[in-house]
Amino acid sequence: MLKLSRRHLLGISPAVAATLPTLFSPRAAEAQIPIPGTLGDELQALITSIEQGFLFQAYMMDAYAGGATVRLCQSYSDQALGAVAFTYDNAVAIHAYLARNHAEEGDLQRAEVLGQGLLYAQANNFPVNDGRFAQAYFVNQPAADGSGAYITPAAAPYFFYGSAVGDQAWAGMALAQLYRLTNNTQYLNGALAVANWIVSNAYNTQGPGGYAFGTTINAQNQSVPSTNGKSTEHNIDTFAFFTMLNLLTTGGSASNGAPWAALAQHALGFLEAMFNPAGPYFYTGTLGDQVTLNTAPIPEDCQTWSYLATLTSVSQGTVDWALNNLQTTDTAAAPRSKLTGAQSVRGLVFDTASLTTAAGDPNAVWLEGTAHTVAALGARALRGANGLAGSYADLQSAAALVTQCIQAQVQLGAGQTVNGRPIPLGYGLVASTSVLDTGFGYTYGPSLHIGATGWYLLAGLAGNPFQLGYRAIL
Repeated sequence: MLKLSRRHLLGISPAVAATLPTLFSPRAAEAQIPIPGTLGDELQALITSIEQGFLFQAYMMDAYAGGATVRLCQSYSDQALGAVAFTYDNAVAIHAYLARNHAEEGDLQRAEVLGQGLLYAQANNFPVNDGRFAQAYFVNQPAADGSGAYITPAAAPYFFYGSAVGDQAWAGMALAQLYRLTNNTQYLNGALAVANWIVSNAYNTQGPGGYAFGTTINAQNQSVPSTNGKSTEHNIDTFAFFTMLNLLTTGGSASNGAPWAALAQHALGFLEAMFNPAGPYFYTGTLGDQVTLNTAPIPEDCQTWSYLATLTSVSQGTVDWALNNLQTTDTAAAPRSKLTGAQSVRGLVFDTASLTTAAGDPNAVWLEGTAHTVAALGARALRGANGLAGSYADLQSAAALVTQCIQAQVQLGAGQTVNGRPIPLGYGLVASTSVLDTGFGYTYGPSLHIGATGWYLLAGLAGNPFQLGYRAIL
């Protein structure tokens, strides 16, 4: 789970909800987002909110270079980490563009620019370019090799050189989705290269098997295995990624001869071993010995992503567990809240530790995780997994969370910048409403974030990034 950066369904029928991606149209950049009231207002608010979210992605993406210049997108506003682009966040941005894929908005072209950015980063990764990606890169100046790409190593003061398996799988899924739409073999080759890196560096047979955490770079710029335990979230990602490769290669195999289908099942086996039916929920993974269960804290993403990736009846109950156990409301009266006046946002937290922290605001809402939950509820409703009544209830729950995301979008993030340029209020979503303690040694804060915004866009488009084509109904 250790990772730094890292539907909109408005109480209407699944049939209508499924048509929502076709409803979006270009609007004025400064359109006012109404807070949802009636059903018609809710739909219009969502449409406008999604449009504003894509304006935010483009604004961040074009902060240092434009057009077809190969680049990645700064992850947070300047007020957080400066010109740092996390690999995972850029994968999410690619997925959002591809899920909408409006020709008149140039969505595919933007996704390809970022996809080419991933390929450049992969081919020139420092200090090792063996198919892996670093956790993050700097994107405020062109590379020294004369290529013109605005991607350089994220050196001092961060040294984001490590390669967690989850980040690798997310980059691979973005490249796989690009290949599906474009048939450009560059993207498939890049996806296969990072997939083979995962197999070579993380395939694990200890305890419940699965895939290990990944690698770090030591002070001598040498790649060494991470001492972290195996991550349930990483194995969810790897299962989905390798399942995509199995489909795209028509039952192909990794470089070591193992079929992608079997390698995907190896990740699924780990996921099944992490399941606690008494919750029901998934544990976070193992301790550093690669065998012993890590039983606390319990993260949100393991619950919602497990359903989005597997679409099984076993995992769908974990979505309800997250709703019942990981929701909070942040207000100005909450301990150490960054909200002011009458501001109030309800949504999901990162994990059970976030609710009891003494370091951050125990009521801070993680907006990315809130969007994960909307996406999972939307996927469950569209599949009709719990019948008509269950789908209606899921749509209502999703609609309520969307309303909260819109409130956060229009109220939070004022005065923030990218490359020194003010970001218009109402464009993107902040990572969290106040300082949120993950319980894993790092925090999120109220900085505008392409990861949170990208996931909100995916959810609003009924998009599922764990499935080829972004939706799997049957």
